[in-house]
Amino acid sequence: MKAASSHLLPLALLIASALLLSACGGTDGPESDGGASLADVGDPVTGDWLIVHESGEPATLNPYLAASGAGSVQIVNQNIFETLLKRNYDTLELEPHIAKSYEISDDHLTYTFYLRDDVKFSDGKPLSARDVKFTFDAIMNPANDTATIRSFLNDVESVDMLDDYTIQISCTKPYFLHLGTFGELWVLPKHIYGHGDFNTLEVNRAPVGSGPYVFEEWATGSHITIARRDDYWGEKKPYLDKIRWLMISDTNAALLALKAGDMDFMSLSSEQWVQQASKPAFERKFNKLIGWSSAEGYQGSFGWIGWNMRRPQLSDRRVRRAFTMLLDRQTIVETLLYNYGRVVTGPDFPDSPEYNKEIEPWAYDPARARALLDEAGWKDTNSDGIRDKDGIDLKVEFLMPSGSSTYERIATVFKEQMDKAGVDFRIKPLEWATFLESVTKRDFDACTMAWVSSAESDNYQIWHSSQSEKGSNYVGFVNDEVDKILEDARLEFDAGKRAKMYHRFHEILHEEQPYTFLFNGQRKVAMDKRFQNVTFYPLGFDFQEWWVPKDRQKY
Repeated sequence: MKAASSHLLPLALLIASALLLSACGGTDGPESDGGASLADVGDPVTGDWLIVHESGEPATLNPYLAASGAGSVQIVNQNIFETLLKRNYDTLELEPHIAKSYEISDDHLTYTFYLRDDVKFSDGKPLSARDVKFTFDAIMNPANDTATIRSFLNDVESVDMLDDYTIQISCTKPYFLHLGTFGELWVLPKHIYGHGDFNTLEVNRAPVGSGPYVFEEWATGSHITIARRDDYWGEKKPYLDKIRWLMISDTNAALLALKAGDMDFMSLSSEQWVQQASKPAFERKFNKLIGWSSAEGYQGSFGWIGWNMRRPQLSDRRVRRAFTMLLDRQTIVETLLYNYGRVVTGPDFPDSPEYNKEIEPWAYDPARARALLDEAGWKDTNSDGIRDKDGIDLKVEFLMPSGSSTYERIATVFKEQMDKAGVDFRIKPLEWATFLESVTKRDFDACTMAWVSSAESDNYQIWHSSQSEKGSNYVGFVNDEVDKILEDARLEFDAGKRAKMYHRFHEILHEEQPYTFLFNGQRKVAMDKRFQNVTFYPLGFDFQEWWVPKDRQKY
């Protein structure tokens, strides 16, 4: 499993890049609820570094390419690139940023953004409407590997510069997420990204933007570092000199690095939280925060096992349902996750209006699972212990990101039950970049990851049939009724009516089981106590607010 980043790629549901499920919320202690800040001391000062754990190495630092799924990509881009509008970390409301104001036509078809004239990229060049138009054009170019984001711009008819600092976007039909979609796109400098093959630019490994930090270094297999930009145009400037993402795929090795002082911040597994983070020596050195999402529908992370429905052995829903019933998810929550999670049945946050609370998880029932496999025609006709059909064995290769002892144990438990049911189930751990490449190329039988939702739910990118080839519909799910629901939901501005549509969508997924939906978990993090003004917002952590007193600075 991949840990979901606390910073999101705007608009899209994203691949979260390793090891444990997270849902952001605020706490001031291990079990408390509500947003909270850790106590700060005195007035903020500049200086020091923050070193953050990152479990998977990204393939690129271009925010729009399909391979940009690892958590570090989102966090690096959040500090290097900027958007027309910015979502308030606490209220989740969209607020002016690069755009000082905007207008929306009464028919929701025309959006006009008026840009500030004092925004500059880190190389000193001014940011203008030309850069905004270029960003849209780059995303919409079918030659670019941007299908994931492009799915949110299908209804854009034109993007026009009215003058150097005014951009107007015209749409063919309304869409309830258009303002957030347009307002939260990271603006790329045309003079940097507009030359050569967008997919293979050298700058994809050394990004340039208008944000408060500049890219400094990417040491492959080791770390990515950004540095505070002294000439940043914005009023709110960060305090930390540098932020480094230290790439360690093994979570136990990462915890050792944290304890040794080689790292300052990491998400913890449930086992680490219970068995190690509760010790007095740990609590003297580190602050701990845990929580569910504290905003409706926000950060609705969930883990899943996806069944590639293009594979003949996985095309029958009875087989997929049987596989779900062979995994004892509730016992896993109680034992391996120490009850810091809950079994889910669909893709939305369990506390959100979009989630259909009437649906009960498929029960762990090996006997019923074996019966379903029999009904689907998979039987052991040659008595070799493996079910077969038409001369083909029921074999499933299960891809998973390497490095998580918790999910390796889950996979092992699953394999035991699959073996008993006569399924040749083979576990194949891969490092993150290789794993992601296999998934995006649809070269898998089964895989496991996590998704994180944005502030308002739109499942089109993952589940619409149009996304099965180049979008995020990796499992090849095609359903005419679901397509219509997802299309109609995009046109519905009444949140209550839209939620009812998603309830029916949830029912269909439950019946079809293209995923075995796993768990929505509480996020558990630890950080060095020298950092001040640490707030666990509904939107996650804002590292730009953190600071360290001079007498406690390490770097």
